Amino acid sequence: MTLRLALIDGPLAAGHPALGRQVFLRDAPAESPAGTHAAALAAAVLAHAPEAVIDNVVVFDGRLATDAATVARALEAALGAALVLCAFGLSRDDPAIRAAVAGCLDGGALVVAAAPARGPASYPAALPGVVAVQGDARCGPDQWSVLTPGRFGACPQAGPEVRGASAAAGHLAGHLARMLHARAGAVAAIEAGAAFRGPERRLA
Repeated sequence: MTLRLALIDGPLAAGHPALGRQVFLRDAPAESPAGTHAAALAAAVLAHAPEAVIDNVVVFDGRLATDAATVARALEAALGAALVLCAFGLSRDDPAIRAAVAGCLDGGALVVAAAPARGPASYPAALPGVVAVQGDARCGPDQWSVLTPGRFGACPQAGPEVRGASAAAGHLAGHLARMLHARAGAVAAIEAGAAFRGPERRLA
């Protein structure tokens, strides 16, 4: 069984070995900060789920910047994937994103999104049904944590240039992809297999 994961992010190189479909909603070269971000996330996913095929939906231009309308279109383009990865967040709860996320969930996909450890809510991570992931310094690449119901932590490093919630979302998406490929109840398995429970305690 082929597992398709939709990476909504910057552009992967055209020759990337795991690349399936590629949809450009923004024009950006692979040799850009957005391309570096996408490549690091793909590597994090594939480290845990090497069998995954990545549908790359490009929402960033050369910078790591996009808007709600583009993200909503990307979520619609991701329909059919078993897992959708949004390793970023927007500050506003947009009705179009909310509707597009609901469409993915209704279609049977898991939606994974980056969530900041501190500060205001981030979207789509804050929407119902979305697997929200933040960086957890306790976790190595093969570990994750359950912080609160529906909110997880994972390794905050994906290559030398991508850190924090984005990296964590990539790692957890890879673990979920591996479990989906094995036909396991992925979210239940993630909750059962957490290395840590409860929030990370920081001294500063």
